[in-house]
Order: sequence, then structure tokens, then C-alpha cells
Amino acid sequence: MGTRKLVKALIPAKIFRKIEPTGHKLEMVIAQTRRGFPSRGLNFIGVTGTSGKTTTTTLMASVLRAAGYKTAYFTTVAHDFGDGPEHNTGRMTTLGGAKMLRNIQKAKENGCTWVVLEVGSHALAQGRVWGIPFKAGVITNLSHEHLDYHGTFENYRAAKQKLFKLVKRYGGVGVVNADDSNVNYFEIASKTVTFGREKSADVMAKDIKSTSEGSNFVISGRLAPDFRIETKLPGGFNISNVLGVAATALSLGLSSETIIKGIADLPSVPGRMASYKTSKGFTTIIDFAHTPDSFEKIFKEVRPLTKGKLTVVFGCAGERDQARRYLQGTLSADFCDRIILTEDDPRSEDNRAIMNQIKEGIAKSKKKPEVLEIDLREEAIDKSIELALAGDVILLLSKGHEKTIALANGDKAWDEETALKNSLKKFNIGLL
Repeated sequence: MGTRKLVKALIPAKIFRKIEPTGHKLEMVIAQTRRGFPSRGLNFIGVTGTSGKTTTTTLMASVLRAAGYKTAYFTTVAHDFGDGPEHNTGRMTTLGGAKMLRNIQKAKENGCTWVVLEVGSHALAQGRVWGIPFKAGVITNLSHEHLDYHGTFENYRAAKQKLFKLVKRYGGVGVVNADDSNVNYFEIASKTVTFGREKSADVMAKDIKSTSEGSNFVISGRLAPDFRIETKLPGGFNISNVLGVAATALSLGLSSETIIKGIADLPSVPGRMASYKTSKGFTTIIDFAHTPDSFEKIFKEVRPLTKGKLTVVFGCAGERDQARRYLQGTLSADFCDRIILTEDDPRSEDNRAIMNQIKEGIAKSKKKPEVLEIDLREEAIDKSIELALAGDVILLLSKGHEKTIALANGDKAWDEETALKNSLKKFNIGLL
């Protein structure tokens, strides 16, 4: 048993929670000192928010590379030291201080000059990014998440704000979403740039043309002359992600030509709105959406594009924020014709009990969708494929890029894309 786990086992949970941030921050201070502050001499961009962090981080790295900079990035999905992504097997959005610094050191030794970090609220609350000189900080949006850890939304928001306090300390620029109701809370850096689709902002989108394969639109605002951009990432929320990247890039002095190329160079992000068209005429989309906010966003995007039935396959994680289960149930019923409840990461919880909490939310909706309960995720996907007809859309949500399903007796190997392709093969359905 490691030192941290031993301390956690010996100290009452309430006391441990109070002292845990100090311990993490101390670990980071010691690690920075021992390694000679490897973050010095590098340029850092931090990306936080409830949803869109991974996509925004990956897009930002693509733009920096289009500008000719060797760039590393670290996200929930992948770690890239400048030569191509490696799957992030640890499931952590932001690694612990010592591990993260080893990655930063490796990126530096590999010749990278820029590092883009996906920064989670846990890491910010625990001081795990102490000493990192952020030139820019981006917040994509803010809604209820991780309240099992933070306790209240106000605590969660305060944790996110810490990124912008660091940005202010190092004289960087804060990039915030003007469409978010919490925007004023994050306008604390010496320089703030806003972006938005709906409200007036420094960087905005107009003349938007969207399909299920992506979007093209004009970026307009005070930071540069208007220019048209195209992204292969579908959905209005991805337009917002692109706007956040464009606002950051322009505020750092990058050209519109560089932004156009960097955005176009990224065809997809694993487990994020990955679309699969089938020979039977229905489409399946894999996405990591696992919060009420991300559910609502993806449903609002996909429902209007669905000619037939909209089916969603999902579960909720065990030992995590239980309030989201009811909300996700209600949202699913409001937008979908068929709901197939299954496993996510039940851990030590009874998955049927988790399903029952989701069903309480489904019952709250005025809509009455078909509801199926299938314990094994592979069987749930099979059933969704078996029932699908031309014009239907199937959403496989809550797992995305993850490679395991956490059960009480250990992890089960998992790959959502492989499971989908295996299921299609069972029913002799091809991909287009």
C-alpha cells in the first residue's frame, strides 16, 4: 500500500478531505524543486471547463503545430510528447504532480516549446499545477459536475477559477465563454478575451453551415479581419470549442491562416462525437458525454438531424455524483425515443440500483420513451443495433475513449468502437 493510501486508510474521511489538497500541493512543490522546475522555459496553455476540455486541448495543439511549434499535449484521452498521441491509461484528466512533471520533462527533452494541458477541477483544488507558468487559460463552460468531491457548485466553480488566478500571476491571457452564465467569475486575468456563439464577444461565429459531418462558418470579431473556417467535428458545441481555440490563438499572436490549417488538420478526437454511418441507413455516434450538461448539448444537436428514432445507450458511474443520474434520465426521456440502460463504471455499487435512479428521472419526463435495461454493455449495444432502422441515430454515451469498465471485482477490458464494430458484424451490417 502506497503512502497516500495508507494515510487515507488511517485518517477519518472528513479530515482527509481537508488535508488532501495541502498534501498534493506539497508533493508538487517538492517535485518542482527536485527536478529544477522543468516547466520553466516552456509555454503553457491550460484548458478547463465541464465539457469540451479534451477537444479544445487537442485542437489547440493542432493549431500550434500548424504554426510550426513542436507541441505536447496531455488530456483525459491521450498524452502526446510531440511525436504522436499515446492512450492515457490512467483515466486521470490531470496527473499527480510528480508524474505530470516527468511528462513535462520528457516533452522538453523532446524539443517541445509549447504544452497544452487539460486541467481538471480536482487538480486545481489540490494544487497539482502549482508552479506552471500559464501563458493562457481557457474555460469552455461550467455546469454541475464532481459535486461528490467539491460538495457544492460554488466550491467547484472556485476550483476552476484557480486556473485564472495562476494565469494572472504569470501575466497570461484568460479566454472565457461569453455564452456561459458564470463568465464574469473568470474575468480576473490582466487580459481577458471572450468568445461566443450567442452573446456579444471578442470572437464570434456567423454564417454557420452545419451538417452531421462538421461545420464551416465565419470567425468575426475585434482580434482579426473576418475569415472562414471549417471543422470536421460536428455539433454546435464544437463550434464553441473552435471559437475558444481561435480566441486563444489570436490573443497569442497566431495568424488566421494558421488557425484555419490547424483546425482543418484535426479530423476527429477519439470518443468525441465519432460518427459511424452504416449500410443499413442508420448512424451510430460514440461520445464521452457523461454529465447532464453534455447530455443536453448532444441531444439538442442530434435530435434535429434524426429522421427516424433516436436511441441512447448509457449508464452512470458508481461511487460518483448521484444527482446526475436523475437529471440524465429526464434529459434522455425528453429527447430520445428509446433508452437502453446499461453499465458504465458501477464499481462497488449495484448497477440495477443505479438504473433505478436513472429511471426515476425518466419517469419525471412528460415523454414516454421505450426503456430497456441490459446489464452487459456489449449486449446493450447489440440490442441497439438489432432494433435500428434506416434514418435512426444511436448514441453510445458515457464511455467514449475509455479502455476499461470498472467493476467491484476489478476492471474489465473495454473498447467502445471495437464493441460497435463487432456488433455490426454480428448483424452483417457494414460501415460506409
